[in-house]
Amino acid sequence: MAAGLPWVRMDTDTHANPKVLDFIEEHGQRALAAIAVWKFAIEYSGGHGTDGVISRAALRQIHGTPVHARLLVEGGFFEVTDKGWLVSGYDSHQPTRDTVEAMANARSERARKAANARWGNDA
Repeated sequence: MAAGLPWVRMDTDTHANPKVLDFIEEHGQRALAAIAVWKFAIEYSGGHGTDGVISRAALRQIHGTPVHARLLVEGGFFEVTDKGWLVSGYDSHQPTRDTVEAMANARSERARKAANARWGNDA
């Protein structure tokens, strides 16, 4: 199984979130680019099963720069880690890698039981 999922949960009201609005008001156009990097970070993490961790190398893959990361840290969207950054609150809004693996295992088990029932197997 792949490390992550082909989807993430995204809030449809991000554009109106007071934290986002204050961030954009304070930093202008630079904040808009940083918000895109933050959204890409969530997507990247979900797809790669990193539980919100964005490495320095991954920052380039999500079209981010150290300036964007610094702004996101200042705004409370990222936290600094020894590996790079962590999307703040990632595990509160997205399934973790362990959850994704448990969901895949449960799906496989249901499929195995259904196949056994269909073919009259006793396992």
